[in-house]
Amino acid sequence: MAPTTTPGKPGREIRPVFFTGYGHFGQVQSEVEKFPSYGTNIIQAETAPSDIFPSDGVINDDPVQSMLNLLDRGQKAGVAVNLLLSPHYMPQWAYEKYPDLKKQRESFIQYCTHDPDGRELLKKYISIVVTPLKDHPALHSICLSNEPINVEEPCEYAVKEWHAWLANRHGNIAALNARWKTDYAGFDDVKLPNPFDADCKSPIGRWVDFVRWNQEFFTDWHKMLADAVHAVAPDIPVHAKAMTYTFSDPNSVKYGIDAYLMSSISDINGNDTMDWCNFGLGDFAQGWMTQARGYDLQRSVKDAPVFNSENHIMGDRDTRYVPASQVHSALWQGAVHGQGATTIWIWERTLDPDSVFYGNIKDRPACAQVVGIVNCDLNRAAYEVTALQQAPVQVQILHDTSALTIDGVDYSTCATQLYMALSFTWVKIGFITERQLEAGIAPSAPVLFVPNAKYLSDSAFQTLRDYKGRLITLGADPLFYNEYGEPRQTKLAADSINYTPGKTYAADLWKILLSKLPGWKVSPRYTLADANGKPVWGVEYKEAIIGDGTVVNICNYLNTPVEVKLSGKGQAKDVLTGELIKWPIKLDSLQVRLLKVID
Repeated sequence: MAPTTTPGKPGREIRPVFFTGYGHFGQVQSEVEKFPSYGTNIIQAETAPSDIFPSDGVINDDPVQSMLNLLDRGQKAGVAVNLLLSPHYMPQWAYEKYPDLKKQRESFIQYCTHDPDGRELLKKYISIVVTPLKDHPALHSICLSNEPINVEEPCEYAVKEWHAWLANRHGNIAALNARWKTDYAGFDDVKLPNPFDADCKSPIGRWVDFVRWNQEFFTDWHKMLADAVHAVAPDIPVHAKAMTYTFSDPNSVKYGIDAYLMSSISDINGNDTMDWCNFGLGDFAQGWMTQARGYDLQRSVKDAPVFNSENHIMGDRDTRYVPASQVHSALWQGAVHGQGATTIWIWERTLDPDSVFYGNIKDRPACAQVVGIVNCDLNRAAYEVTALQQAPVQVQILHDTSALTIDGVDYSTCATQLYMALSFTWVKIGFITERQLEAGIAPSAPVLFVPNAKYLSDSAFQTLRDYKGRLITLGADPLFYNEYGEPRQTKLAADSINYTPGKTYAADLWKILLSKLPGWKVSPRYTLADANGKPVWGVEYKEAIIGDGTVVNICNYLNTPVEVKLSGKGQAKDVLTGELIKWPIKLDSLQVRLLKVID
């Protein structure tokens, strides 16, 4: 929300504002003044500890002055700046001064996150950088970390934290042994799993607890960064650039990322995700699910806008033609699913075919043009798109870390197929996570789906027992075990949908759901059908009540055009063009229409 001026209207109006732009290095900073005429209004820029601390005891103020200059230029041009702190760039001298920083790690952060010397250096860095910038009106928000992953070989600090965490969780070693089916003499005997070892998942009880401990630790590490920002700039929103695929991928549970926990230290739902063109392969024209599902999950754990500050809407080094409709759909549908701001990877140009900058959006003028068009259209239709974002969820899917850790692919595949199937009905999809249930947060939707999940923690199950809505299970033995594999005596009353791994797919579930949802008292104001009155696979339809009518968003994810029509007697009008709709209408591949229907 921000005060805005609109041509033809007097004064300023507090209204929803969408931010769309680019990142992340030198080129985007040098061209700040150009972006308003391209239709964009935000960039991401970065500083790093290695820039501020070039050598031990020396502070380089030049990056801060450069950032102040960039913010001044952004303010004058009308372009907001999101600052990425890039804590992964630790100065080289620090590794020599603090040898405990050197640990085997995966991904960008290449130092021990448990080491206290590294933490103190990061807090000092943040204070130096943020203090001079904190009151600048062009500073949109601060991104705490880039694609954070916490996979690290054990260190002495982590081992102590692990043992303390186990004692707090289990109370005594006898309780741990009973749950894990082990025979440790004391907590100090419990080895901290090394995620680089082949046997790190054995025994499974230890691995289950490791996943939880690592998520809680890594959230606390980000909280340390957030607290350092808010110590000098309490009003600046913070977020982190978590990759959305890590939320739901069973191979990523070791990464230490939990959407609900990360939301607790963030003011904005930050992420990094992708929505690439499929170039005619498969059923859909683009890989829409990673973005849509990740956004829906984040908006379910925190009612705050999504900021995708590294938006991958095309592949690096890809020289194939990417239609502008791919970019339009990815950005527009991102907003419909909760995105309030985004900076696209990447505004750079190179002739080096091996560079990650090669073939990106700066080389594709039609795609760059549509970025500005989408941003202007989102702001023209800000009230309608915001209504779609804020419409209450009608169904929820259980996002179950225990099942993701133990059931793995069996659970995640079913959850994916279910989400896809529900996307082509009329429902607004939300999630309830295991950790939300453990915090006593009950599902809010009238229907809750349990997608082939056999395992759920005892405390989460206790909250679920009080759920008054309709519980729908898919697969065998739903929630029959706690997080340590102990069978539970209490079963929940539920309806079931037949699901067989490897034999039941999203299209099968879609047909079942279309017939059952009305009986579960989940019905739309309008229904979408093809020209012959039959349900339409591959076309997403969302609706929300707004003012004197219903706003409707329709997107064709298929590779081929379709003709569609809405049921009911209301008159539909295109929100952006004012065109009165005569049904059926043709939707090209990846075409989106935003309509308002007056009853």
